[in-house]
Amino acid sequence: MNLLFLVPPVDLSKKKKPVDRVYGCNYGYDYKPAIHLLSLATIAQQAGCRVRFMDCPAEGYNSKKFIHYLNNHRDINAVVFFSVWLSKEEDMSAADIATGISPGIKIIFSGPYPTWQPGIFLKNSNYIVIRGEPENTLLELIRSFKYGDNRLSEVTGISFLKENRPVDNRMKELQDLDAIAWPDRRLLKGEYYFNRLDTYPATIMCASRGCSYACTYCAPQALDQAIELEYLRFNLAKPPLRLKSPQAVIREFQEISVLGYRSVELCDNQFLWDQKRMVEICEGIRQLKLKWICNTRADYLKDKSLLKLMKEAGCQLIYIGTEAFNQAILDDVNKGLDLRQNYRAVELVRECGIEPEVSVLLGASGLEDEKSVLESISEAKKMKTRFVHYSVALPLPNTKLYQIAKNKGWMKTGDFIPVDNTRDATLDLPLINAARLKKIVRQCYIRQYLSLRLAMRQVVYCFGRQLTYKIKAWFNFLGSQFRSS
Repeated sequence: MNLLFLVPPVDLSKKKKPVDRVYGCNYGYDYKPAIHLLSLATIAQQAGCRVRFMDCPAEGYNSKKFIHYLNNHRDINAVVFFSVWLSKEEDMSAADIATGISPGIKIIFSGPYPTWQPGIFLKNSNYIVIRGEPENTLLELIRSFKYGDNRLSEVTGISFLKENRPVDNRMKELQDLDAIAWPDRRLLKGEYYFNRLDTYPATIMCASRGCSYACTYCAPQALDQAIELEYLRFNLAKPPLRLKSPQAVIREFQEISVLGYRSVELCDNQFLWDQKRMVEICEGIRQLKLKWICNTRADYLKDKSLLKLMKEAGCQLIYIGTEAFNQAILDDVNKGLDLRQNYRAVELVRECGIEPEVSVLLGASGLEDEKSVLESISEAKKMKTRFVHYSVALPLPNTKLYQIAKNKGWMKTGDFIPVDNTRDATLDLPLINAARLKKIVRQCYIRQYLSLRLAMRQVVYCFGRQLTYKIKAWFNFLGSQFRSS
């Protein structure tokens, strides 16, 4: 089979901006490879398919160039998408273009939005949705195409139309992560830029799936959202945390180094799960001289010797999920964290020579009011980190916040509507409304990205092409803020 794995041109969306398809909740002011889609392309290639991974924003493809490509490649059997909350419009438009040129082509959707509402994506019998974890299901689907559509009922983990009625097949079991080949980055043809990395070329990596915590607001990386939604569909408990073995993580780092990359962003919901595993990984990669950044909870950042080893192994920055600087709110969202741990973690990370980044999540609790919002913002600024990540809690359908908001009538539209969580809000909480939260988060980012201190630090940290990437990310973000209504 000949498969096209597609990130569509940005001119197919109203926003005219690329969507972040790693985390799935915003229009990225930096632009990372769609790692979950790349994983699918890799396993299809290993199964003997001819594969083209086309990232139109990264490769400079507009819709005209995309249409020209399709007209010259009418032998494509299927187009595969990884659709996140903000990408439905452009993904469906690209699918329409593909089917208009080649009416018999298969359209395959995966990702959180199709998993939540597969019926929206099933336009006709050639459209298929892979729900939840997609790799093994895609392989099963590819095999079924050899025998015609009558075999679709045997493919686990998909939804499709049969006699114009949607059919949801049973759930696909989760996989051993070590059995999934790491994404083949040689398939990438575009240009990517990372706001928090200072060494290029850069790439992204995921060394685990799932999370063992139960924060009410949690919006993990986009593939985990899809997996959680599939579990909810079948009324199952939260999916288990799965870690790649240290050996598998080390081998992927080595491959990344061989390909010429100089830095890596780890998109795991939390990277530092187990100290013994972390030590083994650091010992195995420090000779590679790669720079990397990761996400970690504050209560895991307490061992100075481990942090120093992480620094020696190339750790440049740790994004710390502080979320709020108010204990009552942390407790209400089931963070399971003592507020004092936030302060200690930032201090210790900085002391060990790693740059800390803190987060402020607005509007995740019914206890939130203007005073608590401004308090968290003020406390985050006092830490004088290079970046503060501001966002507004969204009631994503995989979260407990979604059910709470529906039950209490906090959603203005009655159900979840996708918006960019760095520049918009959808919940009218008892003590502060969405309009006010939206205004506050916008002001926070404009002040941060227009600050002379940040501008000078960007220049100090980067030179040449690296600084060009930073400036591009900077203007992308500011443009999105000033264009917002």
